[in-house]
Amino acid sequence: MQPDQPIRILLVEDNPADARLTRALLAEAGKIAFELVDVARLADGMARLAEERFDIALVDLSLPDASGLDTVTRLRHSHPNIPLIVLSGLADEQAAIDALHGGAQDYLVKGQGDGHLISRAIRYAIERRRTEAQLIEAKEKAEAANRAKTEFLANMSHELRTPLNAVIGFSEILQMQTMGPLGHPAYVDYVRDIHVSGVHLLAIINDILDLSKIEIGHREVKAINLNLDTVLRYCARLVGERAATAGLTLVIETPPEPPQLQADEQMVKQMLLNLLSNAIKFTPKGGRVSAIAGLDEAGAAFIRVADTGIGMAPADVARALQPFVQIDNALSRKFAGTGLGLPLVKSMIELHGGHIAIDSAEQVGTAVTLHFAPERTLRGVVRLDPKIDAAEEAAGRPQKVPG
Repeated sequence: MQPDQPIRILLVEDNPADARLTRALLAEAGKIAFELVDVARLADGMARLAEERFDIALVDLSLPDASGLDTVTRLRHSHPNIPLIVLSGLADEQAAIDALHGGAQDYLVKGQGDGHLISRAIRYAIERRRTEAQLIEAKEKAEAANRAKTEFLANMSHELRTPLNAVIGFSEILQMQTMGPLGHPAYVDYVRDIHVSGVHLLAIINDILDLSKIEIGHREVKAINLNLDTVLRYCARLVGERAATAGLTLVIETPPEPPQLQADEQMVKQMLLNLLSNAIKFTPKGGRVSAIAGLDEAGAAFIRVADTGIGMAPADVARALQPFVQIDNALSRKFAGTGLGLPLVKSMIELHGGHIAIDSAEQVGTAVTLHFAPERTLRGVVRLDPKIDAAEEAAGRPQKVPG
């Protein structure tokens, strides 16, 4: 609508007397230049909207082919961008609220206002709709920019993995001195540093790539039957030496009949290893880290990793779940990290239809619980790795990993 153009109004009103009164009231007010087209049926109004340009629609809620909230719903569904004002003979507060929730910009009761009220409502409705359209456009642009950023990170991460794998592979060969001695002893240390740095960088890139894939919908859950006791003990073995070096006690707890779960094996292990690594990193010497699997009251499987570490203030928990965010306090600043661990865990558990819960207090510790969707819980015995299970059962199932 140009500033010098009259406002084109579509009036859907089956009572000719009410249609004439509305036209007369607007003309008498003289606040806006307008062109009013009136029709008696909703179907005729939607047809005119499809063929012509209108700036706003005024609609009665009692028509020959539509009544009540259905009128608003149908018009909003067929023409979502047109500002809509309800003109009703019913002074019903709940009906007004329902109409506004359904997409109407305003609700006016016939006979309770003059032309000034109607013209003011029209101007406000048009401006509100224009503002809404601008906000929607800005939101869509922001989402498009974020998607472009995510796709760029995914593509760049993929491109970086190939040369990094070469760096890691050749540094391993140099470490083993397969082709002969390196010469100066310092070269051995340099190669070891190259290898450690390459592995660390690759881990960061893999986290970025995983998070990017989830955000753009390229990561799918490949569910198989898992025994959570076996999964917990497998991950505990991987981090056991790190916990022992840090002077921590690492404890694994599962019920006599461990939960059976249908889930993505790689994702479950990755979530658990991320949580265990965080717990070990942020727990001082002499502390305790535990990994517990069980069933809640609803019969849904859960995994909880708890520690006696530095913890977080309750206000920082939400920030910790945002990608690339590091909690800014004196204790946590000394620990390296990208801030991707918890956001990645959150994204993966949500891919499984579950959710993450964090309970933390400063200088007390943190407990992170992964709640899986109830339908993923299975009944009966499930083996992740029969060879490992058989060997460990023969030796007795360990409940505590020394550390």
